[in-house]
Amino acid sequence: MLKIKKILGIFLAVCFVLSMTVASVSAAPWDNDKNKRDDNRNKFDNHDRNKWDDHKNIWDNEKRNWDNGKRKYDRERGKWDRERNEWKHKKHGGDYKRWNMSYIKWFRMYIEWFSGYNEFYGEYNGHY
Repeated sequence: MLKIKKILGIFLAVCFVLSMTVASVSAAPWDNDKNKRDDNRNKFDNHDRNKWDDHKNIWDNEKRNWDNGKRKYDRERGKWDRERNEWKHKKHGGDYKRWNMSYIKWFRMYIEWFSGYNEFYGEYNGHY
């Protein structure tokens, strides 16, 4: 009788350890897919994944457009800075007033664009 109790105790202990192992393995993440989402949708539904990729592509295209605009404005800003340094060594007359007015118009456009650029990157960094 004592032998049966020992065998039964060992058997129950082994069953308990096995059940705990199975439970921990089933609770562990099983997929290393980088495109996997944890939003309770079917992870293998390609239509939803394609919609997500399209949405990401829209953000990437938007980012590319803003980055191109930044390069354009940086080049223009360099041109305006060189011209402003040239005007430091010249007399200021009517030509300077015309140049200064065009510079102020450009600077207003630049500030307006730059605020949109900062707003976009605030949202972009919030999503990614």
